[in-house]
Amino acid sequence: MNRVSSDIELLIRERNKGKSLRQLGRMFGRSYEGVRQILAKYSPSRVTFLPENTVAVKLGYSVEWLIQLRKEGIINPTKPGGHWLYSEEQVRQIPSLVADMRRCERCGEPRPPGYRKFCRECSRYRREHYYRSLSLEEKAEYRKKCVAWRKANPEKWKEISSRAHRKSRARV
Repeated sequence: MNRVSSDIELLIRERNKGKSLRQLGRMFGRSYEGVRQILAKYSPSRVTFLPENTVAVKLGYSVEWLIQLRKEGIINPTKPGGHWLYSEEQVRQIPSLVADMRRCERCGEPRPPGYRKFCRECSRYRREHYYRSLSLEEKAEYRKKCVAWRKANPEKWKEISSRAHRKSRARV
């Protein structure tokens, strides 16, 4: 009896992941009609899947926004037959996942689509002030690379440092 119930639980779990009745029938050595009958008898609630376009309209997001969230790994829909499908539970969770996961690593503000780690302002600051925006470990690694480059290119280093020295003397 325990073996049968674990098979049924596995069958229900796989169906909830988005597998078709035919796929489940092949997995469990049954016909798709037999799988459907087992699911009708034992499945506690039926999970309905919504296509990506419907989810976008329901949440007020664009489809491109959902695609971006999928690429970043924030949401994980299923793709059983070539189309992305979302369970109703996933659709309910998306707004809170977006609020939690899409925050700037530096300031904690929400970041727009296309910005992987930082919001617009922090990304601009990091570009303009590269060294200042590094962590202590990143600064140590950066210094190691600089010292290695100086050792590998002594002539270029001498030329660059003398040019910088002349510039600083001209300002005074």
